[in-house]
Amino acid sequence: MARQNARQKTIRSGLEGLRSRGLDTESPEVAMVEPLVERFGAGQAESMAVAYVLGLIRDAASVEALKSLEGRAGRKDVRREIRRSLFKLAEAGLGSPLSGEAETGPGGANFSLAPEIEGYLSSVTGGGSRMVILTRPQPGGGLLVMQAAVNDRRGLERLGGNVIRRRDLRQMMEDMKAQLGVSMNPVPWKYADWVVHEAYQKVTDSPGEGVSDYPRLRPRLTAANPVRRSHPVFDLVDPEGIGRAELSEASEKLLEEPELRTWFVEKDLLEPYLQRIEETEQSRIVLNPMQKEERFRSIVREAVQGIFLGETAPAFEGRFEDAAFHLHVSGQEAKARTLLGVALAIRSGDLGNLGVPLLETLVMRSLGVHKAQEREQLEEEPSLIVKP
Repeated sequence: MARQNARQKTIRSGLEGLRSRGLDTESPEVAMVEPLVERFGAGQAESMAVAYVLGLIRDAASVEALKSLEGRAGRKDVRREIRRSLFKLAEAGLGSPLSGEAETGPGGANFSLAPEIEGYLSSVTGGGSRMVILTRPQPGGGLLVMQAAVNDRRGLERLGGNVIRRRDLRQMMEDMKAQLGVSMNPVPWKYADWVVHEAYQKVTDSPGEGVSDYPRLRPRLTAANPVRRSHPVFDLVDPEGIGRAELSEASEKLLEEPELRTWFVEKDLLEPYLQRIEETEQSRIVLNPMQKEERFRSIVREAVQGIFLGETAPAFEGRFEDAAFHLHVSGQEAKARTLLGVALAIRSGDLGNLGVPLLETLVMRSLGVHKAQEREQLEEEPSLIVKP
């Protein structure tokens, strides 16, 4: 009872604050949804009052507003008030009281409140591929899980959906970590949702396995429109504090981190530079070792400029943001800041006069991998020359 009285006292205080700003808390209408949302976060009392008043507005806009505020609710009592309002609106036929935290209703019965959609993002593997997972509790138990294999250049490559137990989801993530070296970390679900939505827009004539099910599967998670959101790494790291110092520290040693160890630049992006290296090697002009090295370095620098500051720059910016996020989550904050500095340099189109050793090493490593693969293919091709 004391807890309930404290809640009511806090809400009354918040309601007074809202009324002092000209907001009608007695008979609120849908036009008040946006002004109320703007007051959320002004303090515990006003935030709880905002959640309470939104629960009085019987409109889908109020439901969506409450769902959007749930992720911003730092305190448990504020989050609990949001869920109370969502449950009241669900009883009125707005939204679904799917499983979330249980609250005790009249007579001691447990009611499931607002749905809790969760998002997870894997570290980037190879040429820009990542796994995105979205989950939502189901009324009959279990989690609806949507798994999406996304590539930042090719778009949505595979999609699957199923209802599984939460412990099975945890086991699946542990298996991915053990077998593939891919770590999954929680991210705001709206960001994960946008990544999948944006990837689906890139799909062309021949969609991969399950991709055509996206328009049917996504509405089972949410009816809200996809919303573009900044990368979650910016929730953890202030970009204003990152300067050239971090960029100059972006050495090739960072490529040995698990989050970057499998990285390479795709062959189609390097093809023009591979041809130039081949032409240099086949040239009749005799070059001494120092001249050959300088010509090779020149080609590498041009490749860095063309790939990381050209049309594919946004893809690589995203890859470095992802790597920075996963490093920060694993506790390697200094390295995360360094990688985010590389992402910001790519975004600004300025790698500095001295360049970025990490990017040059990544290009050189990729060139070496592709040239080795070409040699292997040539050795495996059957020879048409018949030896006597």
